[in-house]
Amino acid sequence: MFVGLVSLTFFFVALLLAFGLRMDAQPEWQHFQVPAMLWAGTAALILSSIVVELARWALRRALVAVYRIRLLVAVSLALIFLTIQAVSASDLLGQGVAVAGNPRGSAFYIFMGIHGVHLLAGIVWLGWIWRNSAQLFEGTEQTLRLHRRVLSTAVLFWHFMGALWIVLFWFLRRWANSA
Repeated sequence: MFVGLVSLTFFFVALLLAFGLRMDAQPEWQHFQVPAMLWAGTAALILSSIVVELARWALRRALVAVYRIRLLVAVSLALIFLTIQAVSASDLLGQGVAVAGNPRGSAFYIFMGIHGVHLLAGIVWLGWIWRNSAQLFEGTEQTLRLHRRVLSTAVLFWHFMGALWIVLFWFLRRWANSA
């Protein structure tokens, strides 16, 4: 997991540098407003990260029913985030912000899209973990330990995706405001 997260970090840093250099080289671009609903989406993603940590806490104490509910809440919050992302992209299109000819606008679409795909992968992963957690009601201590390890790896990825969005959102807001 560590190697994958380091690779993702370098990938996004390279994209940030590429877009940043392109924007600095050609500062004359269409002005637009960052959709305010992205703040609500960011809050939903942060809350999802908190709830998934609370789910892990419940699993450490073998509170399987509580764990399963919290995991569903975390996934639901992430789906809300993705919905807000889609509505925000639609808002940008409504402002006339296109990918072609506007690196600040294309940065929004590209970063929201790539981050969204990775987050969707995390949602699928957490959904798979939730589905497999039903066996914990009748499982052994060994089953519980294995599930905890799998969850810990998924939670690491989940927190990374949350932190990554905060960094991306900061850059996207900065670039839109400097337009």
